[in-house]
Amino acid sequence: MTTLPSMKTIYPAAATVNVDIEITNIKTTKLDGVWTGHAILPEEDCLSKIVIYAVIKEDESIDYRAISAYCPHQHYDISKEPLKEDGNIYCSLHRRPICIYSEYNMAYPVTKNGNDFILKANAL
Repeated sequence: MTTLPSMKTIYPAAATVNVDIEITNIKTTKLDGVWTGHAILPEEDCLSKIVIYAVIKEDESIDYRAISAYCPHQHYDISKEPLKEDGNIYCSLHRRPICIYSEYNMAYPVTKNGNDFILKANAL
């Protein structure tokens, strides 16, 4: 049975895309509700590894967010890091918090349809 983290306060995803972007090469991880995949993020011009996190909202629905799989500080792969109750992933290399559920997040909204994931255009 999958046990997803839950959060009481979830801010809308702050990063947006202008068109739907398919996430390819989806793989499960050892963490519940965490997948890796590849997508062309707006700030990059090549296929990049991303990590997708699922969280149960107060209304019991599931919210999906995607971020680059690499820490913005030293590009350490954070795809094996769990989402903490404060809405952050902490880089194992130097403990930098990478926020995906707070007011200051830079995560992309994701929709899931079966086994497919899509970075959703202008979804808030």
